[in-house]
Amino acid sequence: MNDLVFRPAAHEDLGDTVELMRLAFPAAHKFSRSFLQWQYYDNPAGPPMGCNIAAGARLVGHLMGIPQRVSLRGQPVNATLIMNVATHPDYRGRGLFLELVRRVAAMSAQRGHAGIVGVANQQTERAYRTKLGFQNVAGLHAHVEFSPQVIDMPRAVKAAQFVQMWTDETLSWRLQNPVNPLRIVAATPQTLTVEGASSLPLVRARATISRAGLHLAARGAAAGPAVVLGLTPKETARRRLAVTVPERLRPSPLRMIWLNHKIPGDQLDPEQILFSFLDFDAF
Repeated sequence: MNDLVFRPAAHEDLGDTVELMRLAFPAAHKFSRSFLQWQYYDNPAGPPMGCNIAAGARLVGHLMGIPQRVSLRGQPVNATLIMNVATHPDYRGRGLFLELVRRVAAMSAQRGHAGIVGVANQQTERAYRTKLGFQNVAGLHAHVEFSPQVIDMPRAVKAAQFVQMWTDETLSWRLQNPVNPLRIVAATPQTLTVEGASSLPLVRARATISRAGLHLAARGAAAGPAVVLGLTPKETARRRLAVTVPERLRPSPLRMIWLNHKIPGDQLDPEQILFSFLDFDAF
């Protein structure tokens, strides 16, 4: 790696980052300056932390983490969400992915965050677990529902060892994804239901979160089939008219991963997690 320069990711790198992301993920069409500006720098939870790798004038590696406020076993803490890991095709197989994660994990710990959360695919899960010490918490459940599931949200939040603590400010930011704008389609005294486009034709993406402390109103109504991707604490959700999506039919089965900076070897209970596509930008 003597020919490579590792440096903190900076706002002025956005143009080069877009080029790298498009090269690394040619089938993904969401990457643009406006998307990364929103995702990285408009996040009201705080500034991002990331690492870039340069080979001369060319950007060949990138990883960014963004802050989230979460409840970890009932205690409010800051965590880092891993986003957009990419290496240039010409530089793969040199361990750059591992080094990027190690450096951003160090940045996260130095900032005082409790840990790092992310979602890994089949290609990266093993490296996170065996090389970097992350817990493979659980595979995300996926189902298509024709009638929204019912979640006992107060019970789910109380049981959850890990759940994001949304505010009006952070949820408003999340809804304003320039590539996939979201909207609140239903509200009860305990819950908000959010929908946006999914990767499936004619099927929406849907998530239900706790309404505690939130004042945003619903606009529109939940209608038609929707894919639900995530985790809910055991026996707190009841599906109505729904079909589980078999793993063989998913483009890339996804797994929640976790690394606690303060408690080495910490293991979250996979049956006590409240997590949805809103928490990691699946669509």
